Amino acid sequence: MSHTRLLLLLAVTSPAVASAAEKWADDKLPVTTGLELWFDASRLNQAGAVAPGTKLDRWPDASGNGRHLKQANPDARPMALRVGDSWAVRFDGKDDHFRITGLDRTLDAVTVFLVAAPHGNPGAFTAFCAANAKGGRDYETGFCIDQGPWATPIFSQLNVEGHGFGGARSLLTSSSPFGTLNVLEAVIDPNKKSVRLVVDGKPNGERPFAPGPLRLDEFTLGARYYTNGPGPQEVRGWMAGDVAEVLVYGRVLTDAEAGRVREYLTAKHAELKRLLPGTLPNAGGTPLKPIPDPPPVQMFVPGFTVRELPVDLTNINNVRYREDGKLVALAYDGNVYLLSDTDGDGLEDKAELFWDNKGRLRSPIGMALTPPGYKHGRGLFVAAKGKCSLIVDTDNDGVADKEIIVAEGWKELPHGVDALGVAIDPKDGSVYFGLGTTNFTNAYLTDKDGKAHYRLDDERGTVLKVSPDFKKREIFCTGIRFPVSIAFNREGHLFCTDQEGATWLPNGNPFDELLHLQKGRHYGFPPRHPRHLPNVIDEPSTYDYGPQHQSTCGLVFNEPVNGGPVFGPTTWRGDALVCGYSRGKLYRTKLVKTPDGYVATNQILACLNMLPVDCCVSLKGDLVVACHSGGPDWGSGPAGKGKLYKIHYDGKELPQPIAIWPAGPDEVRVAFDRPLDPAKLRNLTEQTTLMSGAHVRAGDEFESLRPGYDTVRMQLAAPRRELKVRTAQVMPDGRTLLLSTDPQRDAAYYALKLPGLGRPPLTKGPTAKGGVLPQHPRIDLDYALTGVLANWEGGGKTWTGWLPHIDLDVSRALTANLPTHAELWKNLNTPGKLTLKTQLDLSNMLRPAVQPGSKLDYTLPPEEVIVRFVGSAIILAARGPAGELAGFSNETMHYAALVHTPKPGELVPVEIEVETRPSPRSRLLSVEWFTKEDEGIRPLAPHRMLVPWAVKGAQAEAAAKRSIPELDGGSWARGRKVFFGEPAGCAKCHTVHGQGGGIGPDLSNLVHRDYHSVLRDIAEPSYAINPDYIAYRVDLNDGRT
Repeated sequence: MSHTRLLLLLAVTSPAVASAAEKWADDKLPVTTGLELWFDASRLNQAGAVAPGTKLDRWPDASGNGRHLKQANPDARPMALRVGDSWAVRFDGKDDHFRITGLDRTLDAVTVFLVAAPHGNPGAFTAFCAANAKGGRDYETGFCIDQGPWATPIFSQLNVEGHGFGGARSLLTSSSPFGTLNVLEAVIDPNKKSVRLVVDGKPNGERPFAPGPLRLDEFTLGARYYTNGPGPQEVRGWMAGDVAEVLVYGRVLTDAEAGRVREYLTAKHAELKRLLPGTLPNAGGTPLKPIPDPPPVQMFVPGFTVRELPVDLTNINNVRYREDGKLVALAYDGNVYLLSDTDGDGLEDKAELFWDNKGRLRSPIGMALTPPGYKHGRGLFVAAKGKCSLIVDTDNDGVADKEIIVAEGWKELPHGVDALGVAIDPKDGSVYFGLGTTNFTNAYLTDKDGKAHYRLDDERGTVLKVSPDFKKREIFCTGIRFPVSIAFNREGHLFCTDQEGATWLPNGNPFDELLHLQKGRHYGFPPRHPRHLPNVIDEPSTYDYGPQHQSTCGLVFNEPVNGGPVFGPTTWRGDALVCGYSRGKLYRTKLVKTPDGYVATNQILACLNMLPVDCCVSLKGDLVVACHSGGPDWGSGPAGKGKLYKIHYDGKELPQPIAIWPAGPDEVRVAFDRPLDPAKLRNLTEQTTLMSGAHVRAGDEFESLRPGYDTVRMQLAAPRRELKVRTAQVMPDGRTLLLSTDPQRDAAYYALKLPGLGRPPLTKGPTAKGGVLPQHPRIDLDYALTGVLANWEGGGKTWTGWLPHIDLDVSRALTANLPTHAELWKNLNTPGKLTLKTQLDLSNMLRPAVQPGSKLDYTLPPEEVIVRFVGSAIILAARGPAGELAGFSNETMHYAALVHTPKPGELVPVEIEVETRPSPRSRLLSVEWFTKEDEGIRPLAPHRMLVPWAVKGAQAEAAAKRSIPELDGGSWARGRKVFFGEPAGCAKCHTVHGQGGGIGPDLSNLVHRDYHSVLRDIAEPSYAINPDYIAYRVDLNDGRT
């Protein structure tokens, strides 16, 4: 996270009050007249013994007035921080704060000096301090000093607001990166009737002030005190940051007095200014730098060309190919077109009207083609406002002539979205379509008296099933918000995309989702509520797309059309291709079927500069993407102009990345489907970047569309850290890159940018009609610290590496083409022992997450989660946080169970040892879970398993200061002697800090690598090959080469 070292001086005027400071107070303070409050972190030990790291229940007032800050709640206590010889108090930004009440002070003028270092600005008025009348809002009765309503990536907002100067307004006209120490003075002057801000002695902004009493009955440090609307006032707007000193006077200081106080504070806290950044592991984050004028479609992987179809159409909502090669396009205005390629160049260039809508279909969103030989004729099913229809051509003249109503009769929604998403069951011809939720802003349908009117037997917010003869319909599942696209996969299972809704209901669909729909289940919108909806279980999604506000719409499974090829490599067959509408994304989501359901992994394939609403696979294996013009959330509407892009996989000779994973705390690997060309790997390290952060994803620089939600602003303001890529090597298989990096321990997301490795250069200038569109020659991938550390031993051999899942069948499916894992799968059929280590995130297993910054009006009881490891392999040992896990066996299967009630943010370490044998067996080891509330068995999602070295949040700071026991007692001087001396002779080939030979890689960055990978490179020099040092020509003295 980024951090600002901030010295804040704020002046608000009032009559002076003199008091005698405490004996332990700093006698160097030059101005004490009128001192109301004084909190000095450097005197914490003078007022009473305090150790670094202590959670403080009070901060003594040094002014002599005895107005000590207090915090009775142990969880909300700020921490004493020692930095060198300096001290500060650290606030966590979650709930830490101090309060003092009962002051009963009315101030005509106040001067506040605050020495502070905010750690960032997530928006929502995170505050340094506030004063208020008893029971009154701070901004109406006293004053508040905060960072304003909007998230910012740098320190660029300072809102000074209060009685007589209401309304949020930033007075900061300068800006600085978080991590910069500033001296700020805000003067609220009743004589001059103005509020003015001075930064480092230079005037900034100013605003008018209508003089009046400023109440100091209560004072809050590290937060604000208010409630907008009815209800009691509350502490909110917690600031993450460090505070070193606070001075509150009852008057305006003269220019000379303010200057002396400023000099005192600047000199006193100079050491803190210098050293504090070192205590903040995320200080100086790297801002996101968007790529100017991004391509219309930037593919994140090599081998793909993109062209625009040369047709002029309004916004198209849905596209699908018929078995005869015609592209069916359903427009937003209800017209349906048949597109064909008239000149054989692979691009549809002719659009013929198949259905002249004439207003009969309103807001159609969802289309499914009739199967070949359908009894009602060739055509399409359409979900539209007020009905689900079948549009057919009964006389085979190429023009639809009949509309058959499949279902209707519900009360229409007042907005444009009503019925949406439609699919045909390939087994029996049943029709499935969705009805959007009744009121997404009031999901429980509560009336003015607080009574909920939502009913599970209401068709709204459901997916409906209609019989093949269209005579009966039933609710298939509930808890659906807006299922924009519905589709069957090749297994005959039903899926849909559903839309995020936590902006309006804090725990209602916190993410855009891919759902595996099953009869009778409830999918969380609205979620379980102890009063409004107590008797449901919120079914977890199969995959959540993030960061929040992607607006998942189009969904198609990557299957051949009429016997043709699939889109992309053959290993992509069956994957879900999903359109992220609001932020211009195209996803490839791989699904692995288990006995208990599906698990999913995801890759971002592309970023677009328009709004992709749907996609489909052609007979030739191309992907057509329909895009709307306009901006999020729903573009330019039925009358707007859209575009259709066709993506062709024509670079099959280029190495295609097939997996990326964290191989160790300082190592990431990328596997490709074919050998890498050494010539294209030159200077690979210099061309590679690695970013990390909670909201970081592949290719963020290409994102040009974002919906206007505060959460999105917070995402952009959140810290992004660049991790140095220290070395890049190729493993002996020739297909796997091994990158050594700065430590990767934070359980966040990581985005890797590689050079194009053979992709053509970016073309500039206009593109001819139907021509290949430009793309940047780079590869963009992302990953998280999910997975399992595996170690197999047997017959004198060992294999150690990463697996994506504890379930070995799932791991085998997800690593089937990795050269690094082939040996493991072979070993599992031989005598030996396999040990798996991971950390389980068991939070909110059947509870949807809550929107950041929101609170629920109820609390559900803690979840008791049962995770069961089961398989045909004998479980030799199973350990959890409390020791050995209970287990049992029958004739064919072996079991071990972890029973745990997780704490917020907790990661639960688990270690499993199983026996491997030569005999082939199915389901060697799998994992399933259920809770005490619901005994339904579900598969464990991959994001629930984190590698053993991953840590969450604040733990990352401690992990960064880890010790290396193998180096205890080591001698730097002795190591240097070995390196440069005989017989090792390391320096003959390698350079360290400018000394040594140039044949091998420069080893100056070894200090940044982890111990075990360095040892491996020494013991196994051929384990991986640096692409910049692959081969040398040796010229001998006798003339031979």
